[in-house]
Amino acid sequence: MKQLKGHDLASVNNCAPTCRTADVIVDILASHGVEVVFGLPGGPIGPILDALIDRPQIRVVTTRHEAGAMFSAAGYAQATGKLGVAVVTSGPGVLNAMTGLASAYCDGLPVLLLVGEVGRRDHGKGAIQDGSAYSLNIVAMAQHITKFAAEIYEPNAAATTLRKAIAEALSGRRGPVVLTLPMDVTTTAVAAPQVSVQTTASYSISPSAIEAGVEAIRSSNRTVLLAGSGVRGGDGPARLREFAERTQCPVMTTPKGKGVFPENHPLSLGVFGMGGHPSTTSFLSAGVDVLLAVGTSLGDLSTNGWSPLLRPRRSFIHVDIDPQAIGRSYPANLAIAAPAEHFFSAMLERLPQLPARAFGGIRYHSDAEAVRVGTDGRIALPRALWEIEQVFAPDTIYAVDIGEHFCFATHYLHVNQPDSYILMLGLGSMGSSISAAIGAKIAHPKRDVVAICGDGCFAMNAFEIATAVAERIPIAVFVINDQRLGMVEIGDTALYGRTPQYPTTPMNVSKLATALGAESAVVHQPEELLSLESLRRPDRGPVVVEILIDRSIKLPKRERFEANGATQTPKPLRLVN
Repeated sequence: MKQLKGHDLASVNNCAPTCRTADVIVDILASHGVEVVFGLPGGPIGPILDALIDRPQIRVVTTRHEAGAMFSAAGYAQATGKLGVAVVTSGPGVLNAMTGLASAYCDGLPVLLLVGEVGRRDHGKGAIQDGSAYSLNIVAMAQHITKFAAEIYEPNAAATTLRKAIAEALSGRRGPVVLTLPMDVTTTAVAAPQVSVQTTASYSISPSAIEAGVEAIRSSNRTVLLAGSGVRGGDGPARLREFAERTQCPVMTTPKGKGVFPENHPLSLGVFGMGGHPSTTSFLSAGVDVLLAVGTSLGDLSTNGWSPLLRPRRSFIHVDIDPQAIGRSYPANLAIAAPAEHFFSAMLERLPQLPARAFGGIRYHSDAEAVRVGTDGRIALPRALWEIEQVFAPDTIYAVDIGEHFCFATHYLHVNQPDSYILMLGLGSMGSSISAAIGAKIAHPKRDVVAICGDGCFAMNAFEIATAVAERIPIAVFVINDQRLGMVEIGDTALYGRTPQYPTTPMNVSKLATALGAESAVVHQPEELLSLESLRRPDRGPVVVEILIDRSIKLPKRERFEANGATQTPKPLRLVN
């Protein structure tokens, strides 16, 4: 059973016996341990930002775009497991935040979005940026991409509604929540309340279901476990490791789940899905009796387009906290709606220790260190990723964007900690990595945090570099530049045998980064990245490194292209040392 308890506001309240609703809201955030708020100002959200001035324990980070605020809050939430908070103004402010909101919803990240709104008496009268139910109806829009969305229409309802929203964000399958705040509500004087709101989520796995799972594994000669990002929360990664070692069951992860099981573990097969490893497909191709999928919704990119390789000979066991995710993609012989840690704990009580086995570990498409350049004479992306890993500590947090570079990063980076890989793949929105890295670095100031994005992604979110400069957040941003929207061109060529050109030129990434106040550098050849002193200085601010990669280096994606009806497949990976 998991229980989220409310706190008595009086114990942390900075208000007098009466205070503004905005002060009540900010005190509740403080009582829940909120350390940072990301956002952009505007008239209707002004009272909240004014109240935050009196709470110095909450850091306010002003981003350059509302999408950046949402992705930063989401990055903070994934890096910590805590509530991420963003504040934006009405109308275009919240509409700009919608993509980040939908991304958090698809990835199950607990983010609270507070939205300023025009005063109640102006609703429906044509007031500028009116988002009320009588105009844009922002709450109705948000209901489709949140766990909870509401307008606080009465000042005295603010405390209980906010606590309900926070509890919703953090319970069950986590996700974002939205509250719109009319300006006359947040400025109204209210009595400082004492509030206790409790939300309880109970998970009960029947003994018969556990016994069925135990029997399936005991009677299987060949079992494999596919772990998704849903394993990441709580004690999930520790229980997963204990389960794998107890049963000697090899483990694959989804791309989004990369790191929930250490990739240097002898039972790790690596990643299955887009950007995955040959070791996973080889193991599956030999056939399995039982496939145990835990903490994954088995979506498109996590299954290589719903590959038949994931259909076991005997038993498919699917465990996920969201019952709606079970059975959508593959029929399950045993379906269990519960958190991963609960399932593993229950199974461990009944499973004996099995003798150690060897599965050969992870196999890669190529040796990242050895593949130095491609036929165009520039640095190969696998080599660039290898050099990045030589510069930064083993516990570095990587925030990876969406594009062809995500496949390479998923394939070649070595991730051994469950919180070290941030990939917002649920929605697959370009432009998340820089903001996510900002959130992760604020969450873990003593760890290295690296953003890896493509030139197309950088063009969408580059101005958040200015946020990192202004806040002195020392992230390292590597822009993988092939001077085009490479994933689309490669995909179109595979699907149709030809492609329009989607260039990102002319754009000088390095000069743009310098203009935004960051240090910058350009890499063309192997060893250049290793020699960058700016990356090693302990007192540095944000650094942007543009890596002009060789476009001839491609990852094989035969299964993915075939799943999408490709008319032809790219030639095999061409390597030049």
